[in-house]
Amino acid sequence: MTLAADAQARLDAPVAVAPSLYESALQLLRLAHVLPAALIVPIEDQTPPGLLTARAANVNAFRGERNGRLRIVNRAPVPLEGAPDSEFVVFRGGEGLRDQVAIVIGQPNIREPVTVRLHSACLTGDLFGSLKCDCGDQLRRAARHMAENGGGVLLYLDQEGRGNGLANKIHAYSLQSRGFDTFDADEILGFEEDGRTFGFAGEMLKLLGVTQIRVMTNNPTKLSALEAAGLVLVSDHRIVGRKNNHNIRYLATKRDRAGHLLD
Repeated sequence: MTLAADAQARLDAPVAVAPSLYESALQLLRLAHVLPAALIVPIEDQTPPGLLTARAANVNAFRGERNGRLRIVNRAPVPLEGAPDSEFVVFRGGEGLRDQVAIVIGQPNIREPVTVRLHSACLTGDLFGSLKCDCGDQLRRAARHMAENGGGVLLYLDQEGRGNGLANKIHAYSLQSRGFDTFDADEILGFEEDGRTFGFAGEMLKLLGVTQIRVMTNNPTKLSALEAAGLVLVSDHRIVGRKNNHNIRYLATKRDRAGHLLD
């Protein structure tokens, strides 16, 4: 069987409801950024020596518990091209064990609605200008807009590959090169449609004193997550990147399958 045929067979396989223990195991693997495949072995009387254990309830509560321990650990001015009056604020204690960053651009008035963007890290697009997505364009256009329109807060979130990590993202790209769309590729690898959460981003904003927001996004999930975190959503605004022959299917898939607000 070819790789493409094997991937299609996985996609077409009937899906059963996973027992709660399996869901907890997958959640643990997501947090560890490893491929979602686990060996489930029943242990009868006591844990064998040298085996690390984690209770399912603790695994499932981990993300929420970490959000409550989010704190600012450092901040410093970092002038950016097109936004020289910028400050990087580093947070620790939230999503997973990774640092997260807020870039405060200009001098936003936190007593009024603040322009905000939640941007998930994309090494290929943000740094190398990949044509497969519009991430780099969105990042730079948001920063430029904030610099030219009274400032804002850009949250740069360590959630590469919709939360699946860089290695799995590149694995998904390999499947996409064989004809699968971005969501089918993730499903073949065993992931859900989007493994990211955004509740901790709301906590980051509140620690900066922001309570009312104008959000630059095409993703309605981000809007509902920020409202659920207790922020007042005053307005939301589209932010689009350049379309090309390499990303047009990706953009259409986000619109049609994930409800992104794209024309």
